[in-house]
Amino acid sequence: MISTLAAPARRAFAFDRPVFQWDARPGAGPLVVRLFGRLMTRELRQMAQALRDRGRSPRDLICLDFEQVTHLDYRALPDFARALTRQQSAGADVCLIGMNSYVRSLFDVAGQGPTLRRLEWKPVERIGPRH
Repeated sequence: MISTLAAPARRAFAFDRPVFQWDARPGAGPLVVRLFGRLMTRELRQMAQALRDRGRSPRDLICLDFEQVTHLDYRALPDFARALTRQQSAGADVCLIGMNSYVRSLFDVAGQGPTLRRLEWKPVERIGPRH
């Protein structure tokens, strides 16, 4: 007989790698959150909750660093993008950094390209000769 009951949520193992890590902030710089690996619905919800818990002051800037992210669940990105937008209006500013073209394309596939472009930090190039 096949059970129709849903399987319980998987518990984290002691050797599970964290999906995000807050970097220590030197002085008055931005808070940087380094994201790792495959971020599925559960991990994106955890990240959104951590932002709500930690990013309460409009004076703060939180940078989500996607440099080490290998995949995002595009189906969960609309909820994640809404959480980031709400965070900006209720607490700390949020910017996205270190995205490769694959991760950017997942935002576009999820219909969140405009939100990504609004939140992504891109360095301004210098004007004039470099010394």
